[in-house]
Amino acid sequence: MSQTLALDTLVTELDILIRARYPLISVATFEESRFRRLMNAVAHLPRHKAKGLFTWSRITGLRQLAGADPLLNPRPIPDTEDPFAVLDYISQAESGLFVLCDYGPYLAPFGQAEPQLVRRLRELAWTVKTRPVTVLFVDPAFPDLPALEKEVKRVDLPLPDEREVEALLDLHLARLAENPDVGLSVDERTREQLVQALLGLTESEIENALAKATIAQRGVGPTALPLILDEKRSVIRQSGALTYTHPEPADYLGGYAHLRQLLQEAAVTFTPAARAYGVEPMKGLLLVGLPGTGQDLTKKIASSILGRPLLDLDFGAVMGEGGGVIGSAAMSIKRALAIATTLKGILGVSEFEKAVGGLQSSARSDGGETARTIANLLNWMQEQQDVFVVATANDVRQLAPEQVRQGRFSQVVFVDLPTPQDRAAIFKVHLVKRGRDPQQFDLDGLARAAEGFSGAEIEAAVKAGLLDAFMDGARDVTTADILRRVRSIRPTSEVKREEIEELRRWAREHLAVDAGHPQPLTGERFIEF
Repeated sequence: MSQTLALDTLVTELDILIRARYPLISVATFEESRFRRLMNAVAHLPRHKAKGLFTWSRITGLRQLAGADPLLNPRPIPDTEDPFAVLDYISQAESGLFVLCDYGPYLAPFGQAEPQLVRRLRELAWTVKTRPVTVLFVDPAFPDLPALEKEVKRVDLPLPDEREVEALLDLHLARLAENPDVGLSVDERTREQLVQALLGLTESEIENALAKATIAQRGVGPTALPLILDEKRSVIRQSGALTYTHPEPADYLGGYAHLRQLLQEAAVTFTPAARAYGVEPMKGLLLVGLPGTGQDLTKKIASSILGRPLLDLDFGAVMGEGGGVIGSAAMSIKRALAIATTLKGILGVSEFEKAVGGLQSSARSDGGETARTIANLLNWMQEQQDVFVVATANDVRQLAPEQVRQGRFSQVVFVDLPTPQDRAAIFKVHLVKRGRDPQQFDLDGLARAAEGFSGAEIEAAVKAGLLDAFMDGARDVTTADILRRVRSIRPTSEVKREEIEELRRWAREHLAVDAGHPQPLTGERFIEF
């Protein structure tokens, strides 16, 4: 399969926009060379061939790359280096496809709109609307300017999909096959694994990862996979918004049987058989509860049960850059969502209420940048069908009803303090994780003593009991060791009774399901202090 064929869908989308006479199109991407190749394919379509393809940058000015006399291309257009001059030239053109690279900063230098240039661009849009002229801006982040909101059609260039990655991989392998000093050991299974490992990267990142693995391994084969995955994790970290997190075995989640059942149901909805039957994939879960009740662990468990990579989105940290979502921060969020969509993974959003909490004050604090980015996130959650979102929230007072409604999440799950049965199961999990036989311990007695404990506090008691036994001559740890530590811990539930009751009230009002039991939440389920 050729790489041109792999790009057919994108070429078609651009062709439709151009034929529909959108005068100004903004394409958000870091992959300028890939976009130029796309536009070259569009310019050579029979219906656009006579228009000509032009590119502009502040360094080179306007240059014609296609159309007119092919022998004269590329043809520089004199006196077009200035951002105003190039618009003047386009306004006189009878036809053409004009790609302006990194033009956005001139429209909003230092974050403030340049009024004369913005006005000139609006007039240009009205002037060329009736002509076969299209202006395409390619930038990592085109500025959000209210004055251009109706004139500029915004398009996000998606990351390479499986077909495109396959084409890039085949191209790389074909080059290596000509080198006798390089070894190739790529069967169909290895090729499939390499494609999956490279998904979520840009074209240049894919080429760099393959080149690095080739040099390190003196070829490409199964041993290249770990190197490529390490490179991918590094790239994802550099995005500034995502962290690639390892899954945890499903049996590491003690208790909370209904929550485990929901995750297993979610896994079924993503199977090809379920989709063929007409079952829609689950959107995700919003986990509401106290810190320490296993919400972050649930994200890792979900990764294991669904068999999908877990990407943690640190939305709050990125929003804090410069006091708001401005420029590179907003682009980081967009790219994070693009990576999650391409990987068809699990997106974890910790402290969801903080991620969407800047909505109300955005108009006053940053001109609405944060509000627009939050709206993009919520719209993405509503429309996407390939990513399972696991969000957690502690302070639900910051959440508006429209942010947690059906369509964005499949279920709102209240993770209460564990029941006696759940506490016994959690003690068992932490003993097994530390190489101890749980049958040698009085799990029921420990569960009774740990009334009001969260899962994190139970783990702390087990760890402290283990340390006591080690300090006492490295003897076998006993129930008494752990029990003594349990009695020395004052659980958070005693300190934050009002907050817990408020969480429970919110869960009842918003019809949240219980993480431990499938029946609706009632006052009888809750632990009394």
